Amino acid sequence: MNEVTQYIRELGKIYLRHGNPTNAVGMSRYMKELFPYYGIKTPQRRALAAAFIAEQGLPEGETLKALCRACFESEYREMHYFVGDALSKRLKTLDVSFLDVFEELIGIQSWWDSVDFLAPKLAGGLFLRFPEQIALYTDRWIESENFWYQRAAIIFQLGYKQKTDAQRLFKNVLRRADSKEFFVQKGAGWALREYSKVNPQAVMTFVQSHKLPALTAREAIRLMKA
Repeated sequence: MNEVTQYIRELGKIYLRHGNPTNAVGMSRYMKELFPYYGIKTPQRRALAAAFIAEQGLPEGETLKALCRACFESEYREMHYFVGDALSKRLKTLDVSFLDVFEELIGIQSWWDSVDFLAPKLAGGLFLRFPEQIALYTDRWIESENFWYQRAAIIFQLGYKQKTDAQRLFKNVLRRADSKEFFVQKGAGWALREYSKVNPQAVMTFVQSHKLPALTAREAIRLMKA
C-alpha cells in the first residue's frame, strides 16, 4: 500500500467515524443526489481535517498532487472538500505547477461547491502569486465547452477586491453573456457583485451598457439596490 492510499484510507476512517447518517441524507439531497456524504458539517469537517493533518502531516510535491487527485477519485464529497481544507491555508508553499492540478480537478466530479473552492480559493490564490499565469489558464477556461471552466474563468478573482483586473472580469462576463447555463449566469452576477463592493460605479456602468442575462444583471447590482 503506497503512501497516498494509506493516507486516504486513514482519513476515510476518521470521516466515517464522525459521520452522521441523517446529515448525510440531507446533504446529498441538497446536492441533487450527485454525491454520497459521510454527513459531516463544514465546521466539524474542517476541524477534523486540521487535526488529521496535525497528526499525520501533509505530503509535499508530487505526492501531494497525487493525494489531491486521489481525494477526487473517492465517491464521498467530504474527501473532495479535503483538498480545499488542506491547501487553502498552504498556498504560499505550493509551486506554480499546482495550477495544473487545480485545473484538472475543476473538470472532475464537477458541481458548484467544488468549482467554487478550486477556482477562486486555490487557483485564484496561486494566481496572485503567479499573475503571469492568469491569461494562460483563464483564457483557456473561458473558451472551454465545459461550462464549469467558464464559471471558473469568471469567478477566479472573487476576494481580489482592489487587486481585481476589472477589464478581464468584464471581458469574461461578456464572452459568455449568451450562455443559457444557470451556473454561468449566476457566477457572473456573483463576480460582478463582489467587485461592486470595491467599485460600484464601474459595475453599474458595465451592467447598464451591455446586454446581460437578467439573472446576471440582477445579481450584479443587488448590493446597490439594497
